[in-house]
Amino acid sequence: MRFSKDGQIALPFILLVSGIIVEITIAGSFVTYFLSTSGLGERLSLRASAAANSGIRDAMIKISRDKEYASTPMSYDFTVGSDTASVSVSKTDDDPNNSYVYTIDSTGVASSRQRKVEAILIVNQTTGFIQLQSVEEISVN
Repeated sequence: MRFSKDGQIALPFILLVSGIIVEITIAGSFVTYFLSTSGLGERLSLRASAAANSGIRDAMIKISRDKEYASTPMSYDFTVGSDTASVSVSKTDDDPNNSYVYTIDSTGVASSRQRKVEAILIVNQTTGFIQLQSVEEISVN
């Protein structure tokens, strides 16, 4: 009885090719996972920034309704969807032009990301005219 040795290499070759395909699939899964999590971090950061800016706008609305707002420094939380903004408002009367100077700090939080924005607002004591002097993002410690 005679056996043919022609097909002996087929099984190791199929196992080798299958192993390479499995390794490429696993590597592709890791790359996809890391790319998607980095995009999620950026989206959370943008949501935190939007929440902080919304807190600034909310405080500006409150000040525009009452120019004597925040006679003592005050803080409150503001909810934007599933995110929050911690808003702090303080007022000084030091401006020589008969104006109040408001400093508004807002820290937006979206899941694990935080962004802080500070705005300075000048409100005329007599006419109630509001001028936004500056808005800037501050690093969160």
